[in-house]
Amino acid sequence: MEKREQDDSYRHVLKYTGVFGGVQGLRILVSMLRNKLTAKLLGEAGMGLNKRFLNISDVINAWTNLGISFYAVRQISELYEEGTDEELRHFVGVIRTWSVWSALVAGAICFFFASWLNDYYFSAGEQHQMEIMFLSLFVASLPIEAVECALLKGLRRLRTVAFIEVISAFSTLLFTVPVYFLFGFRGIVLSLVLCGWATAFIHLYFSVQLYRYRVSIFSLNVVREGWPLIRIGIPYVLAGVAGAMATGEVFKYLGDDSVIGLYTVGFGLMVTYAGMVFRAVDTDFFPRLSSVNHDTLRLNHAINQQIDVCVLLITPIMIVFALFMPQIISLLYDSRFLPATTMALCAVFYMFFKAIATPIAYISLAKGDSWMYLIMESIYDVVFAILLCYAYSRMQLTGAGIALSALSLFDLLMISCVYGFYYHFRMRWRTFLLLLPQAFLLGITLLACLFAPSVWKFVISGLCLVASLLFSWRMLSPSVPIVQKIRNKFGC
Repeated sequence: MEKREQDDSYRHVLKYTGVFGGVQGLRILVSMLRNKLTAKLLGEAGMGLNKRFLNISDVINAWTNLGISFYAVRQISELYEEGTDEELRHFVGVIRTWSVWSALVAGAICFFFASWLNDYYFSAGEQHQMEIMFLSLFVASLPIEAVECALLKGLRRLRTVAFIEVISAFSTLLFTVPVYFLFGFRGIVLSLVLCGWATAFIHLYFSVQLYRYRVSIFSLNVVREGWPLIRIGIPYVLAGVAGAMATGEVFKYLGDDSVIGLYTVGFGLMVTYAGMVFRAVDTDFFPRLSSVNHDTLRLNHAINQQIDVCVLLITPIMIVFALFMPQIISLLYDSRFLPATTMALCAVFYMFFKAIATPIAYISLAKGDSWMYLIMESIYDVVFAILLCYAYSRMQLTGAGIALSALSLFDLLMISCVYGFYYHFRMRWRTFLLLLPQAFLLGITLLACLFAPSVWKFVISGLCLVASLLFSWRMLSPSVPIVQKIRNKFGC
């Protein structure tokens, strides 16, 4: 019975990891084309400038989103399980009303404080005030998109969310590349605005089919009903602000847009592409964890199952990335970005440790313990800014890669200890034993890619890749019906 429950749990996790991992795979193919063309059209400096504008929007959005989307997923998930349709419909109207106010305030802040934002984020002589004012349209789209996406996730419309991501990927390609081709650097903000609102309207198209779009922006009753939600969300707001500002400080320390562009590529290779495995954590795992947040045994079981699947899937991907890193950078971007190779290699353990830490970190979110979430995120952000700036000052981009891996390990140890004490999280012995061989294989691959001659690098890393794939296959195949049928047919 226990074995069957374990296989069923694995099957559920793999199902939605496969759905969103497959979607991310398609998005990656589209992103490959978009990034290749963007790198050709804008170069390192253009990608760095784009990242600065995104960081400005992240900071403003963090201040003004009020944590609505985080709380909305949890509350909608609970109402979907236990509440009435009328209660759910009313709550949807409340969060949509607050999302409109959030959008208006965010846009206004970006527009009217454009001069100050330009002086803070850019060095003397760089004038981007008009672009920042125009950026306000993009900033205003973010709360709308976030709430509609939260609605779909809370209602467990996961396939719809996956389909939206595919459409959004193609719309981003459609709006980004032609704008960059026509306007160059001047088209960066325009592409953000077009992509932001396209994504928001795509989410709205599907969500309004479930619940008609109604807002009451001048209703005092709706404002009062939403205030408890906002009060709970304040720590999430502060945590988002801390994260965005920490990133902004790092960018200010790096200084040159070309260096920021290289850092963005190195970080993106480890997070954006390899992170396709984590889409199911946010989309499926969080609502599922929220529904069992009062049952410690079920909560621990769900977390350990998610860690198992994430690690078993992410390790072979990271080995492939490490082995073919120069080729991947040239393929996805341009040969001008090859200086980011060593940084990306040194950051491979960032995603490995993140695969373990992320499911654990969702405990505080699932339980609605927003102040614990704020404390953990704030400590992480402070250590991130200090460690990365120090490492960069010593070893340039290579130091930044090492710092990212060290930071992820620190985050894992901190969260495991604190959440183990407060929420009684326990990692299963089976899960711990599953992590060790994959960590060993990834470590050998990293050393081979950094220090071994070319031929030995491919031999050693290739053997590690085969071993990692076989181990993941052995652990996961009993939970995948079609794989089990193949194994039975061939007697393996």
